[in-house]
Amino acid sequence: MAIGRPINRVEAREKVTGAARYTADARLPGMVYATLVSSAVSAGRVRAIDTTQAEAAPGVLAVITHLNRPQWHSSPAALRYQETRFPLADEHIHHHGQYLAVVVATSREQAAHAADLVAVDYETRPAVPTLDAALPGAHPPVWRFEPEFPTALALNDPEGKLAASDVTLDLEYRTPYNSHAPMEPHATLAHWEGDSLTVYTTSQHVHGDRPIIAGALGVPLDRVRVISSLVGGAFGNKTTVWGHTLLAAVAARQTGRPVQLVVTRKQVFTCHGHQPPIIQRLRVGANRDGTLLAITHHTVNGTPVLFDRPEGAISPTGTVYALRSIGVRVEVASMHMPTPATMRTPGDGPGMFAVGSALDELSYALDMDPVELRRRNHLAAHPLEQRPWSGKQLLECYDEGARRFGWDQRGPRPRMMRDGDDWVGFGMSSAQRLEHHGPARAAVEIRDDGTAEVRTSTQEIGTGNLTTLTQVAADGTGIEPARIGFRSGDTTLPESSPTYGSRTTGSTGTAVHLAALRARQAAVRLAIADPRSPLHGLPEERIGAARGRLYDVDAPRRGETYRDLLCRNGRRSIVEQGFHDPAGRDPRFSYATFGAHFTEVRIDDTLRRVRVTRHVGVFAVGRVLNPKTARNQAQGGIIYALGGALMEDLAADPVTGRFIAPALTDYHVPVNADVGQIDVSFVEEPDYNAHPLGAKGLGEVVAVGVHASIANAVYHAIGIRVRDLPITPDKLTGAPS
Repeated sequence: MAIGRPINRVEAREKVTGAARYTADARLPGMVYATLVSSAVSAGRVRAIDTTQAEAAPGVLAVITHLNRPQWHSSPAALRYQETRFPLADEHIHHHGQYLAVVVATSREQAAHAADLVAVDYETRPAVPTLDAALPGAHPPVWRFEPEFPTALALNDPEGKLAASDVTLDLEYRTPYNSHAPMEPHATLAHWEGDSLTVYTTSQHVHGDRPIIAGALGVPLDRVRVISSLVGGAFGNKTTVWGHTLLAAVAARQTGRPVQLVVTRKQVFTCHGHQPPIIQRLRVGANRDGTLLAITHHTVNGTPVLFDRPEGAISPTGTVYALRSIGVRVEVASMHMPTPATMRTPGDGPGMFAVGSALDELSYALDMDPVELRRRNHLAAHPLEQRPWSGKQLLECYDEGARRFGWDQRGPRPRMMRDGDDWVGFGMSSAQRLEHHGPARAAVEIRDDGTAEVRTSTQEIGTGNLTTLTQVAADGTGIEPARIGFRSGDTTLPESSPTYGSRTTGSTGTAVHLAALRARQAAVRLAIADPRSPLHGLPEERIGAARGRLYDVDAPRRGETYRDLLCRNGRRSIVEQGFHDPAGRDPRFSYATFGAHFTEVRIDDTLRRVRVTRHVGVFAVGRVLNPKTARNQAQGGIIYALGGALMEDLAADPVTGRFIAPALTDYHVPVNADVGQIDVSFVEEPDYNAHPLGAKGLGEVVAVGVHASIANAVYHAIGIRVRDLPITPDKLTGAPS
C-alpha cells in the first residue's frame, strides 16, 4: 500500500534544485510591473493626490488612484470579499498602509521609483490606536457567520454554579497582534485576452477567488481563470482575494499589458491580514476533587472601524473539558487597524492559550497534577451537539505524551528543578480542533502507458498535500506513486475543498479516493467483459490491483497490466470523477482532532530568556497517510506556535496606531537556533465515520495548545505566571507569584 509509507514529497526535487515555479516566477510576453502606494496615516482622508511627477517618470505607463479608477461592480458583501470596501473606493483612510494608488511601469524598479514620487496631502484625524483605547466602545459583533460561529451562549446557570464552587479563579489573558509571515509574499499576474481574464495569484482556494474577481470587475464567471502554482506558505492570509489582486487586473485592463504585482514585505504585514489583539477573561469554578463545574469566557478583540470581525477564541471553551455549566461571549472594539484574517488555528490558538493556562492555574490551586486534572474532566461527547465524539483518543495522547516526555520526573511545585544556572520547568496542555468538511471534486485518469494523473484544483501550500493525495490515488488505482502525475491549482480543474481549515486531507482526499476507486472499477469491468483478458468472467470483488496490474486475488499470477488492457481495447485512457459530499458523514457523531503537548523550558537565572529545549506532541488525527509529511507538519505547527508564545508581537504605536516595525528585521519569528528537540508521534486509529479514508486534518490541531504548554512550563520553572503574550524577558523579572 502507498498510504502509510513515508515517501518523499513529489515536488521536493523541484524545490531543492530551484526549478519550482511560484506565482512571482510566472512570465508572459510584454509583461509590465506594478507597485502600490500605501497610506502613511491611520485615520483621515486624502485631501489631494498629485501624480504628475510619477506619470512623467521613465517607463511609467499608468498611475491609478481613487480619482481615475474604473467603476467597481457588485459589492464586497455580495461577493464575500474580505473587506467592506474595494481598494481605492474613495478618499477616506481607515488604517495605515491602506492602498492609495497603483503605479505601472516597464520595470519593477521604475514602478517603485515612480511610486515614491506620488505626493499625498493628508487630512489627518485622531485614530483609535490600540485595543485598550477602543475598549469603551466594545460591543457584540454583527457579522454574517453568526449561525455557523455563534458569539454568545449560556447554559445551566453559570453564575450560580460559579458561586457554588469550592474553588474559583478570575483570570485575564492577552494576546497581541500576530502576523502571517510566509516566505512568499503575495503576488498576482493579471492578463487580459479580449474580455477574458487570466489571473496567476498566491491562493489557498482558486475557485473561491474566481467569483470575487469576476464580480468586482463585472466579468462573467466563465471568462475568469485563476491559477495558483506552488504557494510558499500561507497560514490563512491567502484564503481570499486582497486588494492587490483586483488592482493588478484593473491595471492590466487599462494598460493592455500583462501586469505583475508583488507586494513588499511591509505590505504583507499591513494589508494581508493578521490575528487581532485579544483580551480574554475567564472565570473557572471547580470542586475540591477537580470536577469542573462552570466556566465563563468573555473575549474582546480589535476590529476595523468599518465592520465587525470577531475572533472566535471561545471555540475551545465548551468542547474540550466536561462542564456542568458554561457562559461565553465575544465582543469587538473598533480600531483604526488593517483588516484581520484567519490565521492558522483561528480562535482555537488564542482561546486554548487562555483555557489551557487557566486549567494549569486551577491545578495548582487544587494541588493536583495538571494531567490528572484533565483526565478527571475528560469529555466523551460534544456537550452542545449531544453526540459522542467519533475517534477520540485524547486519553491515549496524554499517556503516550507523558511517557515519552518523562512527566513523572516533574517536581510538583514551581522552582523545584534546577540545572546549573538554569531553572527547568515542565508544562503541558491539551489540543483539540473541530473537524471541518467541505465539498470537493477530483478526477483520476488511468492511461494506456500504465501511468495515471490526478486532477483537482487544490494548492500545494507547503504542507505536502500533493504527496499524500498522490498516495491516495496510488492505493485506489494500484499504480505506484512514482507513476502518478498531478495537475492542481487551476480553476479549469475540478473544484477541490479549500486548503484552509484543515480540510484537504478529509475532503479533497476523499474525492481523490473515490475517483481512483471508480477508475479502477471501470478498468475491472472492462477486463471481465473482455474475452481476451485473463480476468474474463471473474466477479469484480475477486480482482485486486497493485503495481499497475489487475489480478485475481485467489490466483495472483493470473492478471494483466492496465497498459495491456487499454491498448488491446483501443482505449487511450479511463477517466472517472469523485465527489465528497460533507452532508454524507454519519450524523450520529461529532468530529474533531485531538492531541497533547508537553514542554520543557530552561530559564537562565540572570538573563531570564526562555529556551524551549524539549517539546513532545502526540496527536490523534485518524489514519496517518504519510508519517514523514505528517511529522513535518506537526513540527512546523509547533515551531509556528512557539514563535507566538515567545517573540511575535506586531506592536502598534500607542498614538497613531501604526505598526512600529512591520518587517522581519523586527517582527521576530523562530529560527533554527530557537528550536530545541521536537518529538512528534501519533495515536493512529482510522476514523471511518469522518471520512472513507479514515484520515482527518492535522494542519492546525498540532499548533493548538502550544502557547499554554510553554506558559505553563515557564510558571513551573520560576513561579511567574505570564498571562500576556509573548513571554519576553522583561515579563520574568518580578518575584514568583
